Amino acid sequence: MGWLEDLGKVLPVEQVYKDVAQPAAQEIGEVLQSTIKAARFAVAPIEYLAAQHQRWKRFLERLSKKVPEENLIEAHPQLAGPVFDGLRYVEESSIIAELFLNLLARAIDKQRVSEAHPAFAQIIGQLSPDEAIVIFRLEKKPYLFRQYAKYYPESRTFAPRELVENEFPVSELVFPENFTLYMDHLYSLNLAGIWQDGNQEPIMEGEPSKQTGVNIKSIVQLTPFGRMFAKACVPESLDVENV
Repeated sequence: MGWLEDLGKVLPVEQVYKDVAQPAAQEIGEVLQSTIKAARFAVAPIEYLAAQHQRWKRFLERLSKKVPEENLIEAHPQLAGPVFDGLRYVEESSIIAELFLNLLARAIDKQRVSEAHPAFAQIIGQLSPDEAIVIFRLEKKPYLFRQYAKYYPESRTFAPRELVENEFPVSELVFPENFTLYMDHLYSLNLAGIWQDGNQEPIMEGEPSKQTGVNIKSIVQLTPFGRMFAKACVPESLDVENV
């Protein structure tokens, strides 16, 4: 900015303000404004790199708290590479970032490295924060999920299922209305699902009694693979800033 300061000394400021409406003065003002903008954009990559450096430093500080120093080993590139790539695109305080860091912690811990499956990094990158919360809760316990479907005896068909009861605490989700969508996605990743528990219960009404519907009892729970994923990646607390 030295030459800009020199220019400011040469130009009489009072006169510039007095002549600001003149085309020449306006042109100089536009040039200075454009120059400052150009300088700002030129410096932006350096500022970005500095900010990223501090960001990675904070990530590594969090990582260092997860593994005892005497257990440290080198992470396999097949796992570490996707983890670092994934961390580039998530917020530091996000539960998704915590999943990545926990997985990396397993990869550099000689006592828990067997838990760090290479596929987990790719899976984390496909999860939404809400889906991570679903996995967090399902690791603690399964949940009851009950539905009802009306029966049409004339056509011997059932109406679409209606939700009767869902024990899962959907109020913790940002988009609770997407719960079944999340479960479909988690099922496609072989992490969790909604499985029918026992036979459907027919609902009989009238005299003589006729079937008018059916109750379906299901359980929301993790798969064996999902339990492995949760063990390796899911934090003990949802309070990410303090884990």
